Amino acid sequence: MERTTPKDIFLSEVKTRDVFPLLVLHIVREEPGYGNAIMAQIREICAGTMSVSPNTIYPLLRRLEEKGYVNGEWERPDTRSRRFYKITPRGEEKYEEIRARFEVHLLRVREAIESLHRELYG
Repeated sequence: MERTTPKDIFLSEVKTRDVFPLLVLHIVREEPGYGNAIMAQIREICAGTMSVSPNTIYPLLRRLEEKGYVNGEWERPDTRSRRFYKITPRGEEKYEEIRARFEVHLLRVREAIESLHRELYG
């Protein structure tokens, strides 16, 4: 008989399909952002514990744009230097949906870390 085990809340759930879209939408809600700046902000928000590569962020930005969650515009359309993204009204709705779902996970992670800390350090 095979036992099912809960997901590793420190790793697998954090990298679900929700966390990076949530962070991207959160960042471009404040002001338009481009790929490298968004990656830097993700590292900062996560205190360096989670990073994202260009191979993840750029396809994600394209998918978010295709779904109508963000709108991208070239800084200089003639040279296509940087593409700045900003959230759309549809993206705002998606952001709130993902954010509500993700809060449950964040609370579980916090509880697990606090329990571990109590156990090890009294």
